Amino acid sequence: MLGLSLVVLMLVFLFLGMPVAFALGVAGAIGLYAYGGFDTVSGILGTVPYRSAAHYTLSTLPMFILMAQFVSVSGIVDDVFTAAQRWLQRLPGGLAITTIFAAAGMAAMSGSSTASAATLSTMAVPQMVKHGYSPRVATGVVTVAGTLAIMIPPSIAFVLYGIITETSIGRLLIAGIIPGILTAAVYCIGIMLWSRISPGSMPASTARFTFRQKVASLRNLWPFMILASIVIGSMYGGLATPTEAAAFGAFGSLVIPLAMGRMSFASFRTAVVLTMKSTTMIFAIIIGAMIFGYFLTITESTQRLIDYIAALEVNRWVIMLAIVAMYLVLGCIMDQVAIILVTLPLVFPLVMSLGFDPIWFGVVCTKTAEIGMATPPVGMNAYVVSATTRVPLDEVFRGAGVLIALDFLALAILLAFPALSTWLPSTMMG
Repeated sequence: MLGLSLVVLMLVFLFLGMPVAFALGVAGAIGLYAYGGFDTVSGILGTVPYRSAAHYTLSTLPMFILMAQFVSVSGIVDDVFTAAQRWLQRLPGGLAITTIFAAAGMAAMSGSSTASAATLSTMAVPQMVKHGYSPRVATGVVTVAGTLAIMIPPSIAFVLYGIITETSIGRLLIAGIIPGILTAAVYCIGIMLWSRISPGSMPASTARFTFRQKVASLRNLWPFMILASIVIGSMYGGLATPTEAAAFGAFGSLVIPLAMGRMSFASFRTAVVLTMKSTTMIFAIIIGAMIFGYFLTITESTQRLIDYIAALEVNRWVIMLAIVAMYLVLGCIMDQVAIILVTLPLVFPLVMSLGFDPIWFGVVCTKTAEIGMATPPVGMNAYVVSATTRVPLDEVFRGAGVLIALDFLALAILLAFPALSTWLPSTMMG
């Protein structure tokens, strides 16, 4: 009963506008005091913040965030967009499909959905509007395309999931490759169908490029190929841990733009400052989540929930679908990092008790987070795209509606075929 009361209290704090980190920490501290008194609270508060932050694996997070910021400010992803545009724009909905490919390329170098959405907003939306796309459709496509960075490695969501659940981060990151490609493919097929059903929404591009120009555009993709190989290839081949791969990726995303003359001191400073802000926010949430997690552990709230569910005569897939529905609802009202850190201490032990694969569940959780980044009212990508392009927020959400429906289709496929998530990690070396 105490555990449920504190969960409700934490949610009340969140709805009142209290920052997520403080809502978790304050609710957890109140629960610890109610359960064990002042000595229990002081003992945990005196040790948990340091132990939570001084975690070697957590150094992966700032490295991936720094890599994303360096890639964003240096304009490396511009070359990916240019190459994709020259090869794909003659297809039905070609510029929208170009944006999906550019987003996938950005995702393989960043791991930050908001950074991807912000970069694509300044690059893809003007091109799409110039060629006759409505601002609503252009911003909607960019909003959803940016979410690919949550699934395709390097992914900050997978790193957090691995830390909280003590699941292999390397295998989680590799597990996101096939679902990420699947999602991008579903988007592209859906866009081609959309352009045929509603021709005026996605005008055909009139620009033409020779075969030589198309081939020439591929020569500028070497920074993308190097960075993707450093991060994904080193982990898959067993040559580096996720932390080492993140460090190599961050270093490469600095050195390559410097060598190309694309990194000024001002852009370097901007990338570092934004990385510090994002890292501080995430670490604060982690500390608050750990305090709340200690409360759940001490009061055995998690175990009681598992025992209650186990006593129900319900098929385990019914419970899993209820969990997925919960994540989708939470995605509409909470930040995705907060959802992962708030729910996993309760949900993950339950999922494991039902016999589901932790890697597969990590992909499913991340997929629901991907959908939440574009759904109202708290879809962060939509806010970023709206602020960058000055298109009204409601127009951005309306433009994203079709692709969000396609996201649900991709989620259904991942639920129905777990091997799509588990096969590639099982082939990893090292």
